Amino acid sequence: MPWYALSTLDDARRATTSLLLPVNRGRWLRLALIAFFVGGLGGGGGGGGQGAFNYSTDEVPPWTGEFPPVDTLPIRSILAAVAALVVVLALLALVFLAISSVMEFVFVDGVRTRDVRIRAPFRQHFRPGLRLFGFRVILGVLVFALVAIPIGVAIFAGVTLSPAFLLLLLPIVFFVGLLALAVGVVLQLTTDFVVPTMLVEDRTVLDAWRRVFPLLRVEWEQTALYVLVRYALAIGAAIAVGLVVVLLALVVALPFAIVGGILYFALVSTGGPGTVGLVVLGLLAALYGLAVILVSLLVQVPVVTYFRYYALFVLGEFDVTLDVVPSFRSETGE
Repeated sequence: MPWYALSTLDDARRATTSLLLPVNRGRWLRLALIAFFVGGLGGGGGGGGQGAFNYSTDEVPPWTGEFPPVDTLPIRSILAAVAALVVVLALLALVFLAISSVMEFVFVDGVRTRDVRIRAPFRQHFRPGLRLFGFRVILGVLVFALVAIPIGVAIFAGVTLSPAFLLLLLPIVFFVGLLALAVGVVLQLTTDFVVPTMLVEDRTVLDAWRRVFPLLRVEWEQTALYVLVRYALAIGAAIAVGLVVVLLALVVALPFAIVGGILYFALVSTGGPGTVGLVVLGLLAALYGLAVILVSLLVQVPVVTYFRYYALFVLGEFDVTLDVVPSFRSETGE
């Protein structure tokens, strides 16, 4: 019995090479943008508020050994600011997740047709992408509830941290670990197999899962081997990408460091950086950060493309009617 998770590895490499070489700048940049959303590889700031604590020495009351009343501290303002920040970050995360869900279909469409585009496929696959987004959100909420509800009950019940409670906590931690692993596998299989099925047969997420799950169950050994190989390769690829990005970031830093150093010493020699000089240096640092991000995304392009082709080849072995890349398959001599 051929093992699909092993026999398709070289096919995925050939397909990736065929798509990415010779280098087409526009195609690589579009794939880099897609990799930003689907590659799985981002800060906020705070305001002043210093005036609330800006007392003169004459206004500071003598220490009496007691803390001032809670009403004198800006706790409500701090909590409101934290809550607002959490809401904004949550909304941004949801927007990012929605875009990445649509981009999953854009990515499959691009590697299938070898014509990598973004705007037209994004509009075309917007509705199935939102369905995938809803599935991911619902699954995340369910997992969060399974973990948060027992913890919340324990907190509101007034359970104290004792050795017996910590011992009882071990099975819960083990359960959370298994749950996180299972959900990770489900989400990965959804991306790898369910999304192409939705694309090929115009199905919803659950309907596509009903289509794919019997194949995975019948070929459970192939599925298990695929998951193991997929995650082992992902760990190795993450280490390799990280090392390459660090090395390239150092290379990219050289011209920025030279320009920044010359500019800094020129400003110091004229009496100090000043506000304008600091702004210019800040912009230079921001440009360096953007350059590093772009480099990291370009380094990710072959990796995310390879993994997507790998999944599509394995799916085609499970069921030939779900073969998204038959043209590449014929080129590999199968």
